[in-house]
Amino acid sequence: MEITILERDDGITHIVLAGRLDTTAAEELGADISAAATEQNRPAIIDVSGIEFLASMGIGTLLAISKRMTKAGYKLIVLNPQGMVDVVLKASKLNKVMSIVHDLDEALEILQADQQQDDASDPQREVSAGYSCPQETPVSTADPATENTLKLAIKNEISEFKTLNASLAQFLAVHTVPSRAAYAVDLAVEELVMNVIRYAFLDDDTHSIEIELAIEGDQIVLRIVDDGRPFDPRENPVLDLQSDDREVGGLGLYLVLDMVDMLKYERVDEENRVEVRVSMIVEDQGEDLSEAVSDLPETSGG
Repeated sequence: MEITILERDDGITHIVLAGRLDTTAAEELGADISAAATEQNRPAIIDVSGIEFLASMGIGTLLAISKRMTKAGYKLIVLNPQGMVDVVLKASKLNKVMSIVHDLDEALEILQADQQQDDASDPQREVSAGYSCPQETPVSTADPATENTLKLAIKNEISEFKTLNASLAQFLAVHTVPSRAAYAVDLAVEELVMNVIRYAFLDDDTHSIEIELAIEGDQIVLRIVDDGRPFDPRENPVLDLQSDDREVGGLGLYLVLDMVDMLKYERVDEENRVEVRVSMIVEDQGEDLSEAVSDLPETSGG
């Protein structure tokens, strides 16, 4: 992921993000984003139009920055989320607790009103850039170009996600999986596997997590097997972004359950076995989904 700070002469910090704001990026760069937005003690705009993938940890980073700035008496505006990122933000209900707008002029008007300023200028030039998450070479036990199944076994370490994401992206691209289905699968892998790595194992030993991705008819199927303690991702706590003492709670699983067509869980032979199915028939129903989620009950998974 890349972070760029644009120079302004109107007392507003303008940050542009590009790439994947997933768990790895949030952990590696979350402090840098927060510092860029808050250290100058003034209102800020975070432009996410270049963000192609957003996970719950990324949403948590934006929420934490917003809460920190609000307590300091300043406003944060998230600017111009695109495509499925916009859908995910609406599904997360983040727009209920912070400002998300799609037009720079509107963002400036909001901040000017708070500052009681008459006018503001557009971004001029880059003064800082150069954070990036390195990409790893894909590694798999199947050739995505010739097989309809991708099988991987990774260790229970967050560092494994870089090769996992690369293999996943290659498989989805080679099989021309429609963008909405690809995003749903990407999100399911991110949230479900990360949940296993963080919470499934009570010891410090190395464990193997098996991941299988398959094209079956008009569906893409994700299977995850681990030998951690029992956990059914369908049993989800209440999501409450309004609470001052809670960040994102079970937001990740909430988003997965909202976006996939089926999630099945079994405990077999001391193993957790999760199967996720996503239809590849409907392409890019972002607007319909974002309207539908406004009526969902505020429940979520861990």
